[in-house]
Amino acid sequence: MAIYLLDYVLPQVAKLSRALQTERIDLTAITPLVDATLNTLDDAMLPAANWVLELMDAKNEIEEVTDIMLTTESIATFQGQVAEPFIRMLKANISSRFISQDIVSSFGIFDPKKVPAADSSDFHTYGEDLIDVLLAHYGAELPAKTAGGDEYTKEALISREPREEWKTFRSYLSKKPKGNLHLQLKELTTSDMLSEIFPNISTLANICLSIPVSTASVERSFSKMKLIKTRIRNRIGQSQLSYLMKIAMETHETLSSTQLNDIITVWNKKPRRIAV
Repeated sequence: MAIYLLDYVLPQVAKLSRALQTERIDLTAITPLVDATLNTLDDAMLPAANWVLELMDAKNEIEEVTDIMLTTESIATFQGQVAEPFIRMLKANISSRFISQDIVSSFGIFDPKKVPAADSSDFHTYGEDLIDVLLAHYGAELPAKTAGGDEYTKEALISREPREEWKTFRSYLSKKPKGNLHLQLKELTTSDMLSEIFPNISTLANICLSIPVSTASVERSFSKMKLIKTRIRNRIGQSQLSYLMKIAMETHETLSSTQLNDIITVWNKKPRRIAV
């Protein structure tokens, strides 16, 4: 019975895990994904859950090859004493890992693809409720001065300045080509002009980029390290290992073909014992 239960439960949890390990996760999708997984786990506790029906269909085969006698009462007992406590603990574990999911999902307002058209009725209120969520949580992390250099208190911050910035930034987003969320956040944090015009919005973007939504990138770094620092190359230095790992993990995103050619040119100019 436990095998049938796990055969139903584990794929549901695996789907959530795979969704969170994508390189460019949609932050606004986290809450719906978690809620959908929890609802699916609730279904596993129903008397007519899919795994119970599959178990009953295989009843004769199971009894032929094992000494287990499956009855309605034994299955109900297993559900009450094993399945339900297990699923409740699993749900509690998932919920504890996503305790701040509403805050993380609120960063989705920076996604240009989700901004309504400027002439739509939703445009003038878009994102204001989610900005309130972010300000209530991160207000103390924002700059102590307005874009004009004036000092303000946290109360003023939460009530005035960032909201005005958001209204202007919302219009800016609506006129931009519909890129993805990650590129928009990087633009906010690397553009001196945008950081100057939108200091509070830029700080929120920095906070968002620092949030570890999953450990997928960390796991990938260990995988890359195993491929680079092998048993044969175990004397490679820390500095060289760091450079090689950065090239292996980030080249496809951050280096253009021109930059790669420049790196090769510099490398070839170095004096070596053998020709490269």
